[in-house]
Amino acid sequence: MRTLRRSVVWGSVVLLAVGITLVGTSVAPAQVRLTILGGVIGGGPYLQAAGLNQVLTDTMRGAVSGTVQATPGLGANAVRLAAGLGDIAVIVTVDGHQVLGRRGPFAEARKFPLQMYPTVPPQYVHFIVKQSSGITRFADLHNRRINVLTRGSLAEQLGTRLLEVLRIRPSRIYHYPHGDAASALSSGEVDVVVAGGIAPAYYEVSLRDPVRVLSLSDEEVELVRERMPTVPVLEADFSASYRGAGRARLLAPWAVMAARHDLDATLVYQITRAVYENFGTIVRIYKEAEGMAAGTVLQTGYPLHPGALRYYREAGVRIPASMNPPADLPR
Repeated sequence: MRTLRRSVVWGSVVLLAVGITLVGTSVAPAQVRLTILGGVIGGGPYLQAAGLNQVLTDTMRGAVSGTVQATPGLGANAVRLAAGLGDIAVIVTVDGHQVLGRRGPFAEARKFPLQMYPTVPPQYVHFIVKQSSGITRFADLHNRRINVLTRGSLAEQLGTRLLEVLRIRPSRIYHYPHGDAASALSSGEVDVVVAGGIAPAYYEVSLRDPVRVLSLSDEEVELVRERMPTVPVLEADFSASYRGAGRARLLAPWAVMAARHDLDATLVYQITRAVYENFGTIVRIYKEAEGMAAGTVLQTGYPLHPGALRYYREAGVRIPASMNPPADLPR
C-alpha cells in the first residue's frame, strides 16, 4: 500500500506486465495496454482509478500493462476519451450523454464512453470552509476568496455555475489543485475550497482546524432545480470525512467508470466482474467508496458497455432498455 500511495502522489500508477487470467476465465495472451484517465491528483475520481488499477494488478496474471493518468478533471476526461486518448475514464454522466449525443464540443467524437460501474459515492460538489472563518451559509460567500479547483474540473464547472445561480460574487477565484488548495485554506490564503468528490487533503486540514460543509437552503435548492435541472441535489453526511463537518445538501452528479465503446467486450466483462469481486481493494485506497452493490448501477441511468451489461445480467440486475448500449455507435 505504501508503494501505491507514493505512485498516487507522483500522478501515475503503473501496472506491471501481467496476464489477463481471472478466476474461471481467460483470454488470449496478447498484451493489452490500458490508459485510465483519473482526474485531479488527490481527488476521489483519481483515487478510484488508482483502486481500479490495483484490482487489475491483483487479479490479472498475463500480458497487461496500464497507467492511471492525471488530468485537469472529469470534463477533460470526457474530451480526451472522445478523442481516443484513453481507454477507460471517470466521467460525469452529464458529459457522457453529450458525447453519446455528439453535442456541443463532441460533434466530432471518435470514441464513446459506456459505463462499466458507478463510482461511489456520487461526486459531491461541496464548499468547505474553516469553522473559525465565521462562514455558515452560501450568502456569506460574497466578496470571499474561493478556490474552485483546476480549470476543466467538475468543481470548477458546477461550483462556478452554482455561484452564478445564487448570485454570489467572490472577491477572487483561484484554481489550485487539491494539495495546494488545502494548504491555502489552512494558511488563510483562501476562505473557501470547492471539491468535486471527497478529497483526503481537506481531512488533514480539519484535524488542525475543524471545517464546515455549506448546505443549500430550501430556497437555494429550488433555484438549483429550476436553473440546473440535470444536476441532482442530495443530502450527505461528511462527519466521517472531515472533522467538524456534518450533514449538508449539495450538488451530487453521478460519475461512472466508463470504457470506450470499442474496447473488447470480454475484457470489459472481466474488469467489471473483478471490481465487484474485489471492491475492498478500492475501498482501502478510497474509503468513501464503501457500500457499492451491483444494483447501485441503476441509480446512474447511464448506458452500459456490452461487456458490463453481460456481468449485470449474470448478477441478476434487471437493466432497463434505456441503459442498453446505443445501437448507433461505430464498430
